[in-house]
Amino acid sequence: MTRNYADLSPHDFEVLVRDLLQAEFDVRMETFPQGRDGGIDIRLHHGGVDSIIIQCKHSPGRTFAQIRNQLELEARKIGSRFTSRYMLATSASLTRGNKQQIARIFSGVNLQEDDILGVDDIDNLLTRHPCVETQNFKLWITSSAVLQHLLTSDLHLRSSGLVDRIVKRRRLYVRSEAYAASREMLAAHHVCVISGEPGIGKTTLAETLLVRFMADDWEVNVASADVSDIQRVWRASEKQIFLYDDFLGQNSLLDNLNKNEDRRLVQITERIAGDRSKRLIMTTREYILQESRQVYPRLKSSPLLYEDRVVLNLSDYTRVQKAQIFYNHVYFADLGEEALKSIISKKNYLQIIEHPNFNPRMIELVTSNFRDSGVPNGNFHRYALEALNNPRELWESIFQDQLSPVERILLLTLATVRQPMEVGDLFKGVAQYESASGTTKTPSHGLSLALKKLQGTFIHVASNARLDDQLNGIHPDNCSVIAGLANPSFIDFISSYLSSHPSEISQIAQGAAFFEQVETLVHWDMGGDFDQQLLVSLMDAFFGSRSYVKPNPRLAPGQQHVIMGALVRLEDAASCYWVESADYGPARVRRPVSELTRHLVMTMMDVKYRRRLLSGRPLSVILEKLTRRITAKSAISVGQEMRLISNLALYPEMRQSVTRARDAIAERLMQSLSSPEDFQTALLPFVSVGANPSEWSTAAEVELRRRFLDFASAWDSEEAGRVNTVPDCQESLSRLESAIEDFECFELEAKMLKERLTLLEDEVAQDLDFQDEDVPHEDYSAPPKQQPAEKTYGMPFDPVVDLFGSLGS
Repeated sequence: MTRNYADLSPHDFEVLVRDLLQAEFDVRMETFPQGRDGGIDIRLHHGGVDSIIIQCKHSPGRTFAQIRNQLELEARKIGSRFTSRYMLATSASLTRGNKQQIARIFSGVNLQEDDILGVDDIDNLLTRHPCVETQNFKLWITSSAVLQHLLTSDLHLRSSGLVDRIVKRRRLYVRSEAYAASREMLAAHHVCVISGEPGIGKTTLAETLLVRFMADDWEVNVASADVSDIQRVWRASEKQIFLYDDFLGQNSLLDNLNKNEDRRLVQITERIAGDRSKRLIMTTREYILQESRQVYPRLKSSPLLYEDRVVLNLSDYTRVQKAQIFYNHVYFADLGEEALKSIISKKNYLQIIEHPNFNPRMIELVTSNFRDSGVPNGNFHRYALEALNNPRELWESIFQDQLSPVERILLLTLATVRQPMEVGDLFKGVAQYESASGTTKTPSHGLSLALKKLQGTFIHVASNARLDDQLNGIHPDNCSVIAGLANPSFIDFISSYLSSHPSEISQIAQGAAFFEQVETLVHWDMGGDFDQQLLVSLMDAFFGSRSYVKPNPRLAPGQQHVIMGALVRLEDAASCYWVESADYGPARVRRPVSELTRHLVMTMMDVKYRRRLLSGRPLSVILEKLTRRITAKSAISVGQEMRLISNLALYPEMRQSVTRARDAIAERLMQSLSSPEDFQTALLPFVSVGANPSEWSTAAEVELRRRFLDFASAWDSEEAGRVNTVPDCQESLSRLESAIEDFECFELEAKMLKERLTLLEDEVAQDLDFQDEDVPHEDYSAPPKQQPAEKTYGMPFDPVVDLFGSLGS
């Protein structure tokens, strides 16, 4: 197996050599601080003396002729100072003759030919001690076999952006306690929730875990929308691991948790916890995790979620981990000698890694954009420090000073869409913006060049997406290109940036090609109000609770008319979002246009501005389409329809029509009552709409509550006789208890289902006891064994200083 040692830093290589020799000699060795005692990188210290001294020279891809001068300089430096056994390890390629020459060069020390290790010898040791490579994730993932496995896997076909991101970022990987802790959680409980602030490394850790599991023949699946993505690909008894990134949304709790999503989420986590062939990794921002405890009581009451045993909080990095993160970014960014000197001089790196605003995402932004900043190389330390002091200034400087106009338009389009876009749609968005602003249209070649320049730091591009929109020339048999923002924090920056640049808001609204772009402007314009209003509607309709959501910066006032004009203009525009569809196999299709969602956004914004933006024909059209949806035979989204009706009820001229619409939807829902969810949905028109009660609605609500009392008892008995597994019984019990709570029939009790659940749990416990006696359990993903703490001898040293010392060696 070919390994790529060029993806290792000098520090990584030194740690690898130490671990290999420890395994080979079955002893514990120590890493020696740089600069303390020239010629020593690793040593075996026993009985007060050094038994073995090892010097490491990281020169990947080089030959003996290319490193000879460096070795001769090192030999003159150490002279004959050491009498212990001396070893030399290098990542350069060496022949037997080369080793003989090296032994003569180091004639002043006890260096034998067999103690000179070239890259072939390192490969041989890794073959002899595979556990070292397994534990050294960074080397393991850089091997050609693993990369080939990643790039040819089914995961790459389904989620090429994720795989490309993992491959690209492999050099920057830093081993931390969180990796081992998360694997322990997955081994013990099968579920791990990774929480933390934006940019702290949640997704990186999750992706690292996915690669490790994939190498152990687990099928990796990514949930992009909701829990149904997991349920759709579930295969009993097959080893599957699921990633649900930002499962509570990126900017608010609106993004993912739709009707009954909290209940389904609890059910799927508990189902996975009881299935040894399944694993689930979820990530979320810390403040959203805290808010969800107020909004979704079902999540909070889960015996599995929100407990320390499955929640891993990446609250902070240790000082050494921060140093390794900064070191890797600096080393692999190829910043130049003067930039490195500015970091090493006076130990300036300490100011960076000890800065209160230290964040891996910000460090990546600093190092990847420095060479285009125009700042002299010798001022890199000052540039990095100023960026940490004021992160927004760095974003703004890059956005305004380092990007061309077309590059800024590309990023503004992606930021306002907030989802990866097919490049044809992206270029259409740019063309619409340029047309509205009166600027010269950029040809396709120029757009492609701009996209290529942005790729990496700002944009991820995947070129093998399977999309199906044949009416517009997109065929699933041809690979499509999609582009998305590489750095989610850029969206946060744009929302903040627009709050102080009102002219940009007007330009984006007038130049928007897709409704989703203007919807994002509404989200930002309303700040917390947008989240609050929609959350209140969803929570009141489905969960009976209210929420608090961290507000985003609001846009500058005075732009509401141009934004509403854009909403009306794009009311019927095709969506630029792509979703999976069971009818189209692996290909994704355009998300169907939801006139309901669009009307809800329009009325919510108008309600905020005291109903001064919508009137006349646009308002009448909304009511006409609402009535048509209610009377049609197709399925309807009751919760959001109720919110729209509530919004329309605030218009005096609409009240009578709204009452009729409310009664029509209630009558329709009462015609089909065969499950707890049907009854919950039918109750909504009576309890969640601000329309005036009618004579019919008053009598109908009484009838509905009476029918539920009869239904609940019968359904409890029927389900208790139907279910035969613990998960199925738990699901049925949860469904019925949820409906009982909504109807406030606290005298009811799902007695039969509770008794059935107890019986099934007893049967499972007996089966497990029997299996424990006869068959050992197989642990598909046992966490790696922890290495004992490293002992050091002699003078105490700072590992951070040791680490950065290698930059100047």
